[in-house]
Amino acid sequence: MGISSIGHASAANSGDGAVGHSSVVGWGKAMIGVAAVMLMPDSADAQPATSADDLPQVRVTAPKRQAKKRTAHRAPVRAAPAPVAAQPSNVQVNPIVGDGHGVTGYQAPAQAGISRLPVPLANTPQTVNVVTQQVIQEQRLLSMEDALRTVPGITFSAGEGGQQGDSPIVRGFAARGDMFRDGIRDPGWYTRDLFSADRVEVFKGPSGFAFGRGSTGGAINTVSKLPQATDFVDGTVSGVTSGGYRAEVDANGKQGNLSGRIAAMYQDIPTESRDHVYAKRWGVAPSFKAEFTPDTRAILSYVYQGEDSVPDYGRPYLPAPTYSSATGALTNPGYYGTGAATPPVPAPRNVWYGVASGPLADRVLTDTHIGTLRFEHDFDKDLKISNATRYVAVDRMARPTAPRSLGDSAGTPFPTPFPPAFTNYPVDQMTVGRQHFETVTDNTLLINQTDLTGKFWTGGWEHTFATGVEAARETRYQIRANYCTQTTPACRTSVWDPVDTSFGGPNTGFGLPNSTVSTNYAVYGFDQVKLNEYFELLGSIRYDNFHSDYTNLAAVPPASQQLSRTDDMVSWRVGGVFHPTHSSSIYAAYGVSYNPAAEFQTLSDATNNAANTLLPPEKNTTLEVGAKADVLNGKLTLSGAVFRIEKTNLRIPVDPVLNTALVLGGLARVDGIELGAAGKLTDQWSLFAGYSYLDSKIVNTTDLSQLGRQLPNTPPHNFTLWTAYDLTPQWTVGGGVTYAASTFVNPTNTSYVPEYWKLDLMTSYKVTKDSLLQLNIYNVTDELYFAQYYQGHAVPAAGRTAMLTYRYHFAPPPPVADYPVKAARYVSK
Repeated sequence: MGISSIGHASAANSGDGAVGHSSVVGWGKAMIGVAAVMLMPDSADAQPATSADDLPQVRVTAPKRQAKKRTAHRAPVRAAPAPVAAQPSNVQVNPIVGDGHGVTGYQAPAQAGISRLPVPLANTPQTVNVVTQQVIQEQRLLSMEDALRTVPGITFSAGEGGQQGDSPIVRGFAARGDMFRDGIRDPGWYTRDLFSADRVEVFKGPSGFAFGRGSTGGAINTVSKLPQATDFVDGTVSGVTSGGYRAEVDANGKQGNLSGRIAAMYQDIPTESRDHVYAKRWGVAPSFKAEFTPDTRAILSYVYQGEDSVPDYGRPYLPAPTYSSATGALTNPGYYGTGAATPPVPAPRNVWYGVASGPLADRVLTDTHIGTLRFEHDFDKDLKISNATRYVAVDRMARPTAPRSLGDSAGTPFPTPFPPAFTNYPVDQMTVGRQHFETVTDNTLLINQTDLTGKFWTGGWEHTFATGVEAARETRYQIRANYCTQTTPACRTSVWDPVDTSFGGPNTGFGLPNSTVSTNYAVYGFDQVKLNEYFELLGSIRYDNFHSDYTNLAAVPPASQQLSRTDDMVSWRVGGVFHPTHSSSIYAAYGVSYNPAAEFQTLSDATNNAANTLLPPEKNTTLEVGAKADVLNGKLTLSGAVFRIEKTNLRIPVDPVLNTALVLGGLARVDGIELGAAGKLTDQWSLFAGYSYLDSKIVNTTDLSQLGRQLPNTPPHNFTLWTAYDLTPQWTVGGGVTYAASTFVNPTNTSYVPEYWKLDLMTSYKVTKDSLLQLNIYNVTDELYFAQYYQGHAVPAAGRTAMLTYRYHFAPPPPVADYPVKAARYVSK
C-alpha cells in the first residue's frame, strides 16, 4: 500500500559513493566519499546523491525525523529540506532507484508534491498514501490504475456511456474529478500512464480546502519527473507473455544554470485471457529548468500521451432481484428465485462482446497534451512564492460495446420484471445484446495558480502558512453516435460463445452536440501553529466561485438547451497534532467539502437528474483521528486512522415511486479504519502494506429499496501487501498479495462482484552495477476477479501474465576539474 506515510526526509544513503560514477568506485572508499560530497546538489536543489552500489535497485535507508539533537551517523548526513519548499526539488541521481526528489525505498518523502501543503507529511493530520518510484519499478506498475491498486480503500468504476478513462472510487465516493498533477487539476478523460510520473500521492480525508470542489473520499496527485542536478540516461525494455512489449527512456542533463529532462515511452500489450483487447500507448515528456539566481527559477514542462486501444466493457450481471422503492419489500426474486444478489454472468474469462473488425470496430483513440510553466522565487529560507500556468487538452474518441439485456437462446430479451419461469436459466444458452456507440469528447483546461508559503513567529509560536489564488477555465465538447441497440436481433450474440463480428450496426451519424464552459475562481489560506515541541494546531479555509454554462442542442424544448449554474462554496478544515515523541504523532482533523451539480461538466433541467440546475452542492463532512510513527530506528513507518465520512445532504427523490424530482435530504455514511506500514524490517527485508475496513451505509433516503444498504464499490475489507528481500547484494526476491471482499455494485445491493485474492511474484538480478534483469509474474494463481465494475457491467482482470524487464543506467563521471583540490591531488599521486 502507499500507506499513510509519514513524510520524512531520507537519512544519508547507505552506499559509499555517487550513483553511476563507476570510475570512482575503483579509487577506493576515500575517493568515493569525495565524489559523493561533490555530487551533493547545490542549494537550490537541496537533495542528496545516491550510492553507486545501489544501482539499479536500491534497498532503502530509512528516513528519520529531524530532532533537536542528532546522533552521529556513519554515512554522511544529508542536507535537510528547505522548511518551506513549495515544491520539493527534483533531484535524483538515478531515476531507476528513486522518485526524482532524492527519495528511495518505500517510505514517503518529507514533503508532499503540492505547494499548498507546506508542512511535512508527518505533521499532516490525514491519511496520505504514497506509491514511491521503487514500488512502481519493483512491481512494474504501468498506469495510474496499477499504482492505485497498491492502496487500500480504492476501487475502480467500469467505463460507461457518460464517462471513460481513469475512474477511481476512494473510500466509497467517486474521485474521477479529483485527479491532479503537481497540485494542479488534471480533468481529462484518459488512462494516465506512469512514464512521466515520479510518484503517486493519495490524500484521503478532509481535503476540499486544498483541492476545491469534490475530494469527498480523497484526491489523487501525480508528481512529475522534472529536471535534476546530474546527467544520466536510463533505458528500460520489457517483454510480456501475452505477446506485447514496452520500452522507456529517461534522460537528464545539466549545463550551468540550465537543466533538462526527457522521458518517453511506447507500449503495445494485449490483455492476457481477454480476446481482442490490448492497450497501445506512447508518450514523451520534456522539461527544462532555468535557475536565474540561486533564489529564482523557472520550470517549463510538457507531457504528451497518445493511445490506440480496444475498450473492454466486460460482462453483464445475472438478472437481479428487485425491491419496492415505496415499501422496501421484495417484488421480484431475480435469477435464483430466492431474492439473492447476483454476480456477473459466469461465462469463460476470454469472451468479449465487442465489434472485432470493420469500419465501426471497438476502439479508443486519445491525444493528451499538458503544458506547464512555473516560476518560483525564494525571498529567504522562510518565504517563497510560486506561480504556475497550465494548459491541458484531451481529445478522445471511444467506440465501445456495452453488454446489455440478457435473453433466451432464441435471442429474445428476458422480460422485466424477470419471469420466475426463467429461474436458473442455463448461462450457456443465454444471449446478450451489443449496445454499440461512439462518443467524441474534447476537454481543455487553462488554469493559473499562485501560492505564497512560509514561516513566521508570534511570540514563541511558529506558524507554517500557505495562501494563494486560483483562476481556471475548463471546456468540454461532446457528440455521440448510436449504432447497435441491445434489442436489435442483428446485434445480439451468445453469452457463452459470442460471434467475432464486423457488424457494428448502421452508421446513422452523430447526434447534436453538447458542450460546457466552466470557470472557477478561488482563494485560500492555511496556517499550522507549532505551540511547542509537542502540540500543533491548524486551520484552513478556501472559497470557490464555480460557474458553468451548459449547451445541449439535442434538448427539447429549446428553452432547455441553454443552462447555467453558479455555486459559491466555502471548504475548511481544523485539526491538531500531538507528538508524544520526536518520531511519532497523533492527530485529529475535521473538514468540509462540496460536490456541485456541474462537478462533472454537465447540467440538466430535469428535476430528477442529479445534475439539476436547481440543486445546490452536496455537503461532505469528514472526521479523522490517527497516528503515525517511525520505528526500528526510523526504518519503518507505521500509520493508522479511524474516520467517518458523511454526505449530509445526499440527492434523493421526493417521491420514490414517481421519481420526478430530487431533493437534498439524504445521508450517506462511511465509517472506516485504515492501517499501513512502509519501509524496512531489516537491512535486507522491505515491506509495503495496508488494510482498510469500510462500513458504508445509506442512512437516510426516501427510497426504501436503498435505505440501510451499502454504498456501491465499497468493499468492507481490502488488504494489500508487497515485500522484497535481498538474498545477496545482487539478487532480490519479492511478492505481494491483494484481497478485496465481496462488493455490491448498485445502491439497492442486488448485484455484486465476488471476493478475491491475487498473488504476484518478482525476482531481480543485478547483472552489473548499472543494469538489472527483473521478472514479474502477475496473478500467479490465475484468479478470476473483476478489475472494474459498476451496476451495468464488470470487467474481468487479466489472467496469469509474466513480464521480463531489463534496465540500464548510464551516468558519465563528472570532469576531474569539478572535484575538490584534494581529490585532484589524490588522483595525481
